[in-house]
Amino acid sequence: MEQGLAPLGPDGNPINLHHMTQRDISSIAEVEQSFHQSNSKTIHINPNSVPSGIDRKSFNKWRSDYWKNRAKDFK
Repeated sequence: MEQGLAPLGPDGNPINLHHMTQRDISSIAEVEQSFHQSNSKTIHINPNSVPSGIDRKSFNKWRSDYWKNRAKDFK
């Protein structure tokens, strides 16, 4: 996490950060990748026919910073 990468969850995959309302300004939840994939239709309120409200470039930077800051919780 100190390098900006997600920790591995109990399922052995990186923890995913899920936008609760599929918009940049929405709350974020840390979820296991297996949960994120197996519950995709339930947790993604926008169908694929609607463009994402998430700016992926800025989110990728934010995500890296998030994990770096989150690592401080374990020191």
